[in-house]
Amino acid sequence: NEAIPILRAAVIESQTADVANVSGATYTADAYLASLQSALDAAGA
Repeated sequence: NEAIPILRAAVIESQTADVANVSGATYTADAYLASLQSALDAAGA
């Protein structure tokens, strides 16, 4: 529950899905970033 806001802030700040994972939330971070990258790919970004 704590990882998503941290990931969201990192993605917005860096403007890319290529951000570091959140310690202790590897599976959540991997899934979130994979989903984000898939959405960006589908949007042609």
